[in-house]
Amino acid sequence: MDDKDALNEMADVVIDEALGKYQEFRAPPLHGEIDESRWKIIKKRDGITSYLDRIIGNNTTMSRDDAARESVGSMSFSTKLHGVLAVGTIHGTLNDLMYGLHHCTTELMAIKTAYMADKIVDTKVLAEVCAPTPDEPVNSLYLKWSVSEFAPVLLRKVVRPRDFVYMEAVGILKDKKSGERIGYSLLHSLQIPDIRELTDYQIVRGNFSICGLFRQKSPGIIEVYMNGFVDSMGDIHTGVAIPATAEALMSYRKGVYCGQMKKLNWLLKTKKTVMLDRDIEGCAVCSKTVKKLAFLQAHTRRAVRRNLTFCARCMRVAVQTNGLEVASEELRRQNPFEYFELSSNDSGTSASPSNSVLPDNQQEFFG
Repeated sequence: MDDKDALNEMADVVIDEALGKYQEFRAPPLHGEIDESRWKIIKKRDGITSYLDRIIGNNTTMSRDDAARESVGSMSFSTKLHGVLAVGTIHGTLNDLMYGLHHCTTELMAIKTAYMADKIVDTKVLAEVCAPTPDEPVNSLYLKWSVSEFAPVLLRKVVRPRDFVYMEAVGILKDKKSGERIGYSLLHSLQIPDIRELTDYQIVRGNFSICGLFRQKSPGIIEVYMNGFVDSMGDIHTGVAIPATAEALMSYRKGVYCGQMKKLNWLLKTKKTVMLDRDIEGCAVCSKTVKKLAFLQAHTRRAVRRNLTFCARCMRVAVQTNGLEVASEELRRQNPFEYFELSSNDSGTSASPSNSVLPDNQQEFFG
């Protein structure tokens, strides 16, 4: 078994475990209710509640397929291991959420951070394990690296940032028991000898394994279930680590927003407004809405925000367009960044494509 096969197998195992826990959570006797004797509330926000496992360092959380783990490198853990859970509902569609959570390049990860405010300050896609296709435009598996400003602003001078090397699997599957479409987002740390720890930059290497599952509970309502653990490593007080972890989980509530803003990027580029209300000659009330879109600067490749004004009709078409269709169209274009790029002389009111190519990191990891 080569490394790619091992990573795919490990992802399948972790996602299957998470699905099993989710099914137990929905079934009797819990019926979607939290066992408060085990789980302690950390934070509530916008329909999502995050919890801390009272059983700290529960090894059952870390059971994984031995063969796959042996091939790609197992994690080491400290005494600062925290089991975490987040459940609740958010508004939107599953397709838009999964489009918002899917980012297959370093540049598009920066776009995600701009929209989701996930506290990621540096990131890179290291290797592609399983690429999306136009038929399954968000199903993918990548090896990634990210640096997180783990602590609140006032504590960042005394609490060092954390970085993580991990595989990220995103996609939609069909539940074998219920037949329902379930979205998944897996972040699972790996230890890869060739990727050294950045201690000389005062960065601490952390570990996590978080699997989020998402189900269209009713029209316009998505059920969210995220379970796993975080090990922040290093000398960090639980009073800092636990709220920071909860805040990271809470960023998922902005996934639908991210997907919808990306669709506005798409709308701006492709001028799809002709699809709107063909039987209506004009808007009765054309209320203007200002949205701050994220774009990539032509030379620096950094994400920047620009205020743009859209009428109610354009907003409506962006919201109603299927996120998976936009994701599929992205894949069919030669330049995957086309929807998000500013020309070098752009003032921020429109976007234009440029011929940029992401460096290929495949050879470095998979030969």
